[in-house]
Amino acid sequence: MDSLNTDLIFNMAQLLKERVGATRKLHFDTALLALDEAAERANGVLEAHNLRGDAKVTRLGDGLLVQGDVLADVLVECSRCLEEFSVPVDAYLEEQFQSTYDVDTGHAVHRAEPAADDTAFQIDQNHLMDLTEPVRQALLVALPMKPLCREDCKGICAECGANLNEGDCGHKAEKTDDRWAGLRVLNLEDFSSSNN
Repeated sequence: MDSLNTDLIFNMAQLLKERVGATRKLHFDTALLALDEAAERANGVLEAHNLRGDAKVTRLGDGLLVQGDVLADVLVECSRCLEEFSVPVDAYLEEQFQSTYDVDTGHAVHRAEPAADDTAFQIDQNHLMDLTEPVRQALLVALPMKPLCREDCKGICAECGANLNEGDCGHKAEKTDDRWAGLRVLNLEDFSSSNN
């Protein structure tokens, strides 16, 4: 995601000058955060609205650890009736950030070749920590896999596609399985219950 959200960017220079174990509390909120690209959804960008959160930032030897909670309202599509509705999402955030420039000298930090599983985010040359991507990922992971607009959602009609929550469309709810058609014509009275 290339979008810049200044509400989620924090200057960490002062904390990076402190001893290991020092902490800061952060509060963040933003009206809107895009969670995916428009091309990934037929009806537009998946967006988080009224995003807010609190985090504790802890100074590590080579960077920062961010831990906190993120709350947002996300417009999603019901998995049964396909109508859009807002679902509250509560996500947990825990990510590491590494410094790219030494805060005291201003020189680039040289590290050995990063490990294949290194997932730490980068603090830029101005000592700015951008929470946009970690928050976006945390919200996506916390979204329900099969969102329902309500527990008793009736879905859509398999024949005409009408939303059954809005009323009966007149089609039968169940189709019969033609593999059992031969059994429907059987008459049990044709079979004697006694042995002759």
